[in-house]
Amino acid sequence: MEYGCFSTKLGKLCGLVDGGKVFYLDTLDVPEYRKHPQGSVIRLLEKELTEYLDGKRQIFSFKPVVQGPYLRRRVLEEVTRIPCGKTITYKELAVSAGIRSPRLVGRILSENNILIIIPCHRVVSVKGLGGYKLGVDVKKMLLDLERSMCGDGNGR
Repeated sequence: MEYGCFSTKLGKLCGLVDGGKVFYLDTLDVPEYRKHPQGSVIRLLEKELTEYLDGKRQIFSFKPVVQGPYLRRRVLEEVTRIPCGKTITYKELAVSAGIRSPRLVGRILSENNILIIIPCHRVVSVKGLGGYKLGVDVKKMLLDLERSMCGDGNGR
């Protein structure tokens, strides 16, 4: 396991990785994770995030490790299937995850602690963007970045 914090265009992000798996990528520095050294793998995650935010990377080599109760895992695993450049609504995600409540989906996404790699910014409200852990302006910036990089998810 490796842990480290680094600066990005979004501000400070901290990550916990093991090989090609990412367990945590969020804005909070977790003191208990500091026991893990910072090495080449966490630097690779930082490099890939920088490339993504510069519009030069669409796919990460890291796979998220989703933990927690079944519904949380189900929703977050569904989110990983949303292609770059495409968005779906909270309601559509609820249906595809087999959950009746779009609000529950929103709550689960608000607790996503593997930002960007689990692209919860691709889930929007039927009335607009909806919320995002890093703020609506960041959500819009990420969606605009992905549209310019990937088109609309349908090859356009």
